[in-house]
Amino acid sequence: MQRRGFILLLAATVVMVAGAVLSLRTGEGTVTRAAPGERALPGLAPKLGALARVRLTRGAMKADFAQIGGHWVVAEKGNYPADEPRVRRLLLGLADLELVEPKTKIPALFPRLDVDDPASGKSTEVVVQDTSGQVVGQLIVGKSRPDRLGGGNTGVYVRRVGEDRAWLARGSVDVSGDVIDWLDRHILDIPAGRIATMIFVGAHQGVAVIGRHGVTDPFAVENVPAGAKLKGQPAISAPAAALEGLDLIDVKPLTEEPVPRSGVATAAFTTVDGLTLRLRLFETDGKDWIAIEADSAGKGTAAESKAINARVGHWAYAIPPYKAKMLRTRLEDMLVPEKGP
Repeated sequence: MQRRGFILLLAATVVMVAGAVLSLRTGEGTVTRAAPGERALPGLAPKLGALARVRLTRGAMKADFAQIGGHWVVAEKGNYPADEPRVRRLLLGLADLELVEPKTKIPALFPRLDVDDPASGKSTEVVVQDTSGQVVGQLIVGKSRPDRLGGGNTGVYVRRVGEDRAWLARGSVDVSGDVIDWLDRHILDIPAGRIATMIFVGAHQGVAVIGRHGVTDPFAVENVPAGAKLKGQPAISAPAAALEGLDLIDVKPLTEEPVPRSGVATAAFTTVDGLTLRLRLFETDGKDWIAIEADSAGKGTAAESKAINARVGHWAYAIPPYKAKMLRTRLEDMLVPEKGP
C-alpha cells in the first residue's frame, strides 16, 4: 500500500514538473500565438525619427539617454555624450523585435527567462519616449537565445509591461552593462609618432623633460643629472604613447570634480606641428582623474585645438591606472639605478 502511494505521488510530481516545463517552453495551450510579423513594440518603428528619451532600469542601475541637439547624451553623467552607435542599435533592435512564441504567464517562472521584476531580478526595463513626452515603447528584456544553427533565428525573451505573459521574440537587443558602458569612452588619440616634446612635473615638483628634433629622431632626456646613466630608448620613449587611445573609465563635469589646489601632477605634450596638450592629474577616491587643455602655436593646429577644448574642456576624466602611470613619468624612471657600495 505504501509503495502504491509512493508511485502515485511520484507520478503526480512528474506531471507537475512536465507541465511547468511545457508552460515555460511553449506557453499554455489555449493562448493565441502572435500574428506573423507582429512587433513586440508596434508603435516604435514609426517614431524612430522623433525620439527624445530612452531609459534603462535594472536593479540599482538607471541610465537615462536624452537627445540634445541631434545627439544622444547620458543624463546621469551631466549630459556627457553617449555611445551613439550603440544607442541607435538598441532602438533599431527594439523596433525590429518580432513576437514568435508565447511563453509562460506564471510569475514564479519568469526568473528562468530573466523577465521578472527589473527592480530585483536580472531583467532590464526599457522605456522610450518621443519629443512630446509620450511613451512609444516599454518592454522588459530578458535572456537572449542564440542562434546555434546559423539560420538567422537569434531570439530574446521579453515581457510587455502591463502583461503577465513572457514571449520569445526574434531579434537581438543589447541592454547589458552599467552607465559607463553606454558612454562615448574616447577622450584623445594622439599617436606617439606625432609627439615632439614632453614635460612632466610631479605633485612634489620633480621634473622630467623629454624631446626630439624630428619624428624620425629618437627621444632624449634633456635634464639628465651629471654622472647619471640612462636606460634604453624604450623606457625614454614610452611616455609618448600616453595620449594614444586614451579612453575614460568615468567622467564628471569639472564643477562636480574640480582640480584640487594641491597634490596635482602635470604633463604637457607638444606635437611636431605645434599642438600642445596640458593635463592636470590628481587622485580622488582611488581613481586617477585628469583635466585637459589644448593650445596651438600655429595656424595648422588652431582648429584642432579649438575642437579639443570644446569637447573635453568642461570635464574631469577618470583614466586607467596604466595611463595615469605614464602621465606621472619621473626622471628616476628613465635612469639606471645607482649600485650600492
